[in-house]
Amino acid sequence: MVQINGEQQDVALVAGKTLLAYLTEAGYDPVGIVIEKNMEIIHREDFDKVNIDDGDVIEILHFVGGGQF
Repeated sequence: MVQINGEQQDVALVAGKTLLAYLTEAGYDPVGIVIEKNMEIIHREDFDKVNIDDGDVIEILHFVGGGQF
């Protein structure tokens, strides 16, 4: 199994994909995204080089602007 943002994913559906491919298929805009894979931050320029593997724990964080008026 692969855990993404705390949810178990079927390894057959995600393993072997690059992080960028997963982000694109899941509807994320890679701009403003930070990915932690197995407690290691993956640099944005490496999203297309790093594969998702069985047993991975991945957290996808995206920044949201906001503030007071």
